[in-house]
Amino acid sequence: MTRSNWEELAKQMRERALSSTEPFVIRETIYEPSEEQKKLYYHAGRWAGGARDYTARKAYEQLHREGEI
Repeated sequence: MTRSNWEELAKQMRERALSSTEPFVIRETIYEPSEEQKKLYYHAGRWAGGARDYTARKAYEQLHREGEI
């Protein structure tokens, strides 16, 4: 593309962005883990990161059994 084509494209994009009054935003919650799952993921992540305590090991083992790791 030549310089004038890039400038024309930029101008068109700028005009389109400024002409819309409200942005089109879609927010949809696809999955919300329970508090128990959040704790499980947290402790399993600690095990994967090097923590070697009972809670972290059991969480990692449980996720491994469930097939999530």
